[in-house]
Amino acid sequence: MSCRPIIRDLRSRDHGLCRTCFLRLVKQPARPSWVSPFSSRASSGGREPRTGSLSRQQRTARQRPREELERAMRRLKLERELANETKSGADFSVRYFEQDDDNRRRELADEQAFEQSFGGLDASEIGSSLADFQAGLKTADEKNAFNAVLEEVGERWDNMKSAEDIERMIAKMEDYTRAVDQEIQDVGADLPPEALAELLGDLPDLQDLQDLQEDLPLVEEPAARRTGGRPHIPSIPDGSFSIAQRKKIGKLNRVIAKTWSESNKRTGLSRATVSLIHRAYHSARLGLSHHWGAVPLDVWDYLWNAFATDESRNPSRLSYISALALDMMAAKAALTPKQQLLAIEAVFVNGWEDTAMRNWRRCIGTLGAEASETFQDFWELGVRMSCRAGDMAQAEQAANKLLDRRMSPRILMPLICACCEQLTPESHEKAWATYRRMRELLGDDMRLTDYDQVIAYFLVANQVENGLYAFVDMMSNGQIDLRKQKTLPSVVANKFFFGKWLKRLIGAGNLAGAHSVVEFMERRGIEGASIQVNGLLGAWLRSGGSDDADRADALAWRMIEARIRFVNDRHAAAAAGSGRTRPRPPVAGLPRATLETFYLLAENYRQRSLHAKLSRLWDAFREAELKPDAAMMNPLLESHIVMGQWRDALRLYRTLVDGLGVAPDPYTFSALWKTLEINRLHFVPDARLSAAAAAARAMFADVVRFRHAFPPDAGIDGQLARKILHTFRRLKDQAGFLLALMALRDLFRFLPSDTLVMELVLNTTKLSWDTPAQRKKLMRAKQELDFALSGAGQGDRERGEALYRFLQKKYWSEFDTRGKDRLAILDAMAKEMGVHDVLAPKKDLAGLL
Repeated sequence: MSCRPIIRDLRSRDHGLCRTCFLRLVKQPARPSWVSPFSSRASSGGREPRTGSLSRQQRTARQRPREELERAMRRLKLERELANETKSGADFSVRYFEQDDDNRRRELADEQAFEQSFGGLDASEIGSSLADFQAGLKTADEKNAFNAVLEEVGERWDNMKSAEDIERMIAKMEDYTRAVDQEIQDVGADLPPEALAELLGDLPDLQDLQDLQEDLPLVEEPAARRTGGRPHIPSIPDGSFSIAQRKKIGKLNRVIAKTWSESNKRTGLSRATVSLIHRAYHSARLGLSHHWGAVPLDVWDYLWNAFATDESRNPSRLSYISALALDMMAAKAALTPKQQLLAIEAVFVNGWEDTAMRNWRRCIGTLGAEASETFQDFWELGVRMSCRAGDMAQAEQAANKLLDRRMSPRILMPLICACCEQLTPESHEKAWATYRRMRELLGDDMRLTDYDQVIAYFLVANQVENGLYAFVDMMSNGQIDLRKQKTLPSVVANKFFFGKWLKRLIGAGNLAGAHSVVEFMERRGIEGASIQVNGLLGAWLRSGGSDDADRADALAWRMIEARIRFVNDRHAAAAAGSGRTRPRPPVAGLPRATLETFYLLAENYRQRSLHAKLSRLWDAFREAELKPDAAMMNPLLESHIVMGQWRDALRLYRTLVDGLGVAPDPYTFSALWKTLEINRLHFVPDARLSAAAAAARAMFADVVRFRHAFPPDAGIDGQLARKILHTFRRLKDQAGFLLALMALRDLFRFLPSDTLVMELVLNTTKLSWDTPAQRKKLMRAKQELDFALSGAGQGDRERGEALYRFLQKKYWSEFDTRGKDRLAILDAMAKEMGVHDVLAPKKDLAGLL
């Protein structure tokens, strides 16, 4: 039998017997009386009963083996002494054998060899564990690094014969580790702190080495234990938990191990990682609550740091911290001063305001002491919480604590906000006095953002006058104090000064404050500038909210009414012969509507399909006697087309363009091309194709007539050109198609693309690849096109010209004139389409004739 002991028993040898024989001498504990001698539990040793159900007799039986072991050792010692006394007279010989793990037995020379074998150490287990660890390494660099470490230690595992040898080897490994750590510190001394933190965060942890040490045989820990080195990964020992609880706790440990390296990086934990940690902790929390004491302090610290991640990556930061703080209090885990402050804030934000304030007051003597590192954070938290709770006396007392230490006067900002929210004359005066105090304490350090914040507080509380005083204070650098003047000076009471204020408020997104300023100007009789009020209307309409749209609609119509009153008064004055042709509107302070005001409403009504309001707006526009343009015309056209009133759209276009001289723009023609019958209907009878083609040629003539509306460098929009060509294709008007194609190239700098050519060749507006027949048809057309373009150049312009020639040739070959001269037909069509004087079809088609 094998006589090698486990490594932890190297210091307690027995020179006479092997371990197995020695253990056989130990008497078995008495069997409990309630187990039958013939039962299966009696034969197999039975399952251990629950700890809570053990009787006193059973607990005593568990303590007997150690006592009987001591008696057996004394008995063996006595027997050995008796054997030594009679050994000289005994006539016998003793043979010594040793058996390995493979059941191979060999004879030893003498008793001394037997004792050496008994006391020696077999390093095969250690060697096999190291071999398994090396085999588990993934890359060749990791394996080479592992071999380099073993060579640096300079020990061979097969030479390990005693515990002292193992301790010596472990000491060498620890010395080598300390040398590596010292080298890292020396190199990192010259690096910036951010680069050093990222370097240490990227170093692999020692989890694999810890797993290897768990697989090695246990050995008595050396006396000279290393106290430095890399930190270990926090984990919760699960020995005191049930099987179901261990599963969830094990998952939490794995999540901590997985996210450990990410937490040490400079960027910190991501939102997904924080959520993963919280889910794992929430799942294991119920099981942990049965044994809070089993959670190590480093695990609490890791969870705290994870849940305290910035709100940008952890929106539920304070909620997580509040729950974790309660758990740590239940576990009697000590919180650092900064953790206590964050816990108080988290409890306050989560609705336990009285509890948070009570705990804050209790910590005044510790966290709020002048010598405490948390002095400033503690009193700033007190100011914010007291203002939220409405305890202004406590808030002012806390703020004075900080101001007495000459800290930032911006701590008065929460007091200004809280005073504004109370909506009483006394609190308003207190808010202004607090602002002036902060202004005096800051002096030249007062920034524009500070003014904007204070003004926003005043405007939210509808204190427009205080907001105006603060804005004047900002613009004059404290030189003008309006509170000491009975009326507004002319340098302030004008549309230019208020226009600057409105522009700043709208740019900052404070639309409610800007509206309050507009109403204040109207009450004071200060006429504003239309451009700033239109900016407020546009900002409201862009926000997309229904309330903002209603506010914009109401204010815009009041401006329109002011414009109409102004026009009526002007007509009345002219009719009376008074000579006063520009009377002031009866209501001062509200600017009159301009073209931009109508544009904003028209576009908004078009997007919301409010055709009735758009018609009413057009009637008001004519009453306002403003000159229309394309920007006002296009929404009206789109609205008529959407409502199916295409005749009204064409009538409006003719009235404005031909009657009032409005110049259309590219968007006008994009809308008008939808009014053609071929584009409105899915199918047009053959009997109506001729009339539909004539309408399309007339519309194209308008496009040519107003070609100056298109940008000369960019030309016509590609989608509009595509729509024009497809219109003539669907009408089967080859002559109109050829003339439109030539005009688009020569007048509008447009050349077709590969996709457009494929659509025109296949007679479709949507290329499809769904069925085998469609794929076959598409592939055949693509091969035909590639063959035709085989000699084309590589540039975009050359390829576009080749595609143009390909389309021209294709539709020229399909041009059915029924015996008539094709050039004569083209010449007549060119006059109808308005391109007769600007194109030369005969010259352009010379190669095809």
